[in-house]
Amino acid sequence: MFRGTKVVGAGFLLAPLLFGAAALTSAGEQSSEENPQSEDGGSRVATLLDTDTTNEMHDDSTLLRTVSVLEDETGVEFFNALRIWVGGAVQYDYHNFDRIFSNRDDGERREGGSMRRLEGILRSSLYDWGEIKAQYDFDAGIFRDLYLRWVSDRPSTPLIITIGNQKEPIGMDQLQGNKQGIAHERSGPTSAFGNWRGLGVRLHRAFQVAAADRPIDLFDDDAAFVTTSLGVFTEDIEESHDTDLAITGRVTAGRERDGVGIHAGLALSYREGVYDRISPRPEVQEADRINLANPAANTQGIVALEGMYNKGPWHLQAEAYYSDYGGRVGGYGGGGYLLAGWFVTGDSWGYNPKWGLLASPASTGALSVELFGRLSHTRGEDDVNGWNDYVSTTVGANFWYHSLRGSVNVLYGESREPVGGQEDGWAVSVRAQYLF
Repeated sequence: MFRGTKVVGAGFLLAPLLFGAAALTSAGEQSSEENPQSEDGGSRVATLLDTDTTNEMHDDSTLLRTVSVLEDETGVEFFNALRIWVGGAVQYDYHNFDRIFSNRDDGERREGGSMRRLEGILRSSLYDWGEIKAQYDFDAGIFRDLYLRWVSDRPSTPLIITIGNQKEPIGMDQLQGNKQGIAHERSGPTSAFGNWRGLGVRLHRAFQVAAADRPIDLFDDDAAFVTTSLGVFTEDIEESHDTDLAITGRVTAGRERDGVGIHAGLALSYREGVYDRISPRPEVQEADRINLANPAANTQGIVALEGMYNKGPWHLQAEAYYSDYGGRVGGYGGGGYLLAGWFVTGDSWGYNPKWGLLASPASTGALSVELFGRLSHTRGEDDVNGWNDYVSTTVGANFWYHSLRGSVNVLYGESREPVGGQEDGWAVSVRAQYLF
């Protein structure tokens, strides 16, 4: 257990805690290579205050009770029950784009800088059965995550129930997020059909079944896991959609062994609300949305497929969406993306089969460099105006140095029919990120 003298209150004291984060980091660091793994098979880091833990604490799939602590390490404990981690994220973007990315300004070139994300995070475990997370974005003025999580006592594959503001379980691109994701922003089809964060309750469970007991054995070993997530949500937290009620579920199968990760997934969502446009964000945060269709619908159904393959420095990932809109003016939409990445420095992305998600890159040195490319296609159609589509090509590079990350994305986008009088355009986005 943690040993420390600092006493911290509940989640609503998030802002004052952020000012104390710098003091906490002086408690000492230890290389993750020297740290024992927890008996639950969880995190390899030894303290909630070192660089390796910083990446893991920004990942919702990290359970705090699985983080092991050495006897001589310093941590934070409250009445032998509340284990605390406090941190945050800063993202600053420079953007330069024209034409279809700037359709409301008649395609004129726009450039400048903006704070993409400025947030503070408090995470704490309650005994061995629960967790609290408060993730507040000071720039947007919203709690992106604010939840209580109950975790059963099963060590390796617990049952997890999360109540509060959270992401819906749909798509690797969405669940990975833009702090840990490969490209700066989610793909066009993810933005249009899979970018959901709401208030609700979600149940998650991972299953590990011996090969001899599986009716269908896809991977032929005991390192394979099947995950199931199901939730009921309402009230779009980020106001990018107008949903009153949503039921969303996801099933994945995957494994990681000998540096190779394989993943396949399926997600379904039924939604009620107001759906009057199919308009993906064109993969640059400050760019105008690309409006493809205008249904007048009160229901939406979504089917999403996903796949991923990791081997050493190579990474391949793909997702596809189909969505049907029902109401006074119906319609449908869909699309997908294909992404490939390569670590120049020989590093690799990890994979967590218990959640069906990528893990933080496994670094072989102080500096990690990755090159990637992504091709995406998004289509929308309504029963009155016909259809349009948007195709985007993105190439970029990512650079990691401990908790610092820099990256550049270059995009070319075009549409079948003009959008705001524009048919294509170029964009450049440069990001500096610091996690703490």
